[in-house]
Amino acid sequence: MRTMEPIDLLQEENRRLKSLTESFYLLNSSLDLQTVLHNTLTQATELMNAEIGSIALLNDERTHLVFVESTDKKFSLLKQLQVPITKGIAGAVAMSGRSERIADIRNDPRYYGKVDQTLGHATYSYLCVPLIVNGEIIGTAQLLNRKDGQVFTEEDERLMEGFARQASLAIQNARMHAIMLKQKAIESELSVCSEIQQKLFPDAPPQLPDYEIYGESTPCREVGGDYYGYYKRPDGTIDFILADVSGKGLSAALLVSEFHTGIRMLDALSDDLATAVNILNRHLVETIVIGRFIGIFLLRLFPDTGRAQYILAGTPPPYLYKADGSVLEFETTGPVLGLKGANYRANEIEIGRGDLLLAVSDGYTEAMNPADDLFGEDRLKAIGVEWFRSPVDQIAVETNRLVDAFREGRAANDDATMMIIRRLP
Repeated sequence: MRTMEPIDLLQEENRRLKSLTESFYLLNSSLDLQTVLHNTLTQATELMNAEIGSIALLNDERTHLVFVESTDKKFSLLKQLQVPITKGIAGAVAMSGRSERIADIRNDPRYYGKVDQTLGHATYSYLCVPLIVNGEIIGTAQLLNRKDGQVFTEEDERLMEGFARQASLAIQNARMHAIMLKQKAIESELSVCSEIQQKLFPDAPPQLPDYEIYGESTPCREVGGDYYGYYKRPDGTIDFILADVSGKGLSAALLVSEFHTGIRMLDALSDDLATAVNILNRHLVETIVIGRFIGIFLLRLFPDTGRAQYILAGTPPPYLYKADGSVLEFETTGPVLGLKGANYRANEIEIGRGDLLLAVSDGYTEAMNPADDLFGEDRLKAIGVEWFRSPVDQIAVETNRLVDAFREGRAANDDATMMIIRRLP
């Protein structure tokens, strides 16, 4: 073996420093994970004068090392292999977090020959270092066979460990960037979903002589599982619907869309409200996911007389504040929609002149303060008593203000929907 002259050693050191500097630049020049991995290996193999370099990352279950990049021309075969962390030297490094530098890997009892067999390699000298981020091992980087036939040195190992530290951070940054891009894409899709869902809600309440009508729905996420609407029927009656799908977010919003389609079928189902809802429930049982349910308050109003029929199934009871100062609480007439074999009946009620009806979803009654106390039905009922003579939009503003004040800064934990109907004196 030829001993390197001082001038040769100096040139080699300069080469390594130049290569290392270039490596760090390339490692941080991109946020694309595959580009980072490719740059990592290209520079590492050149820096260490190695024949082949590869990077393996731990899978989500942290049971196997998965090859994600290699300078090997047969990488297409290599990436099909998964090395159990209980096997091989790379597995030992992934478990211990300690580097391994071996002169002849075939003499090591931990040698995992499946990789060489698959790729047709003959591995001799071997250097494997852990990839670690914030104290957590995320994978390993390994080099095979120095091109000059020598073994990897202690200096090689120190350089590779320093390189691995930078590579680990670059890989983590690339991963976080990919997650952020995915999150932005999801947020963009949710924004579109939110716009679509808003189109399910009415643009404005129906304009009825002698009535003031108000409605709103506020999701606690980008999209929600609450619904409200008004539908004028051919016979002049108007259906007022407030519904609450179990769950939150996108899955609940999809059920809202299904419910919207079903509720528009009411006119064709039957002139009798109870019969129509029973048919609607059978339809929903067949179409919605098992374990999901829909609470509903449905009021069919005859505007000229104030006479109304209603079905209350799984939402907080609405209140009818009478002009004489009394308050009527609506009765439940059936279970939530989505239950096989459920039966619904309709009750009758009259909204007299000067009366006020207030209906909400449980996003109001189950609003929580920091002590986990619920806003409750009694507080809601009291709002109608106090603000009985105010315009309906002002009642809505005060209701939201009082619920927000009750939360004391705690975020809303459910979608919140409200409908108010007043028959003028």
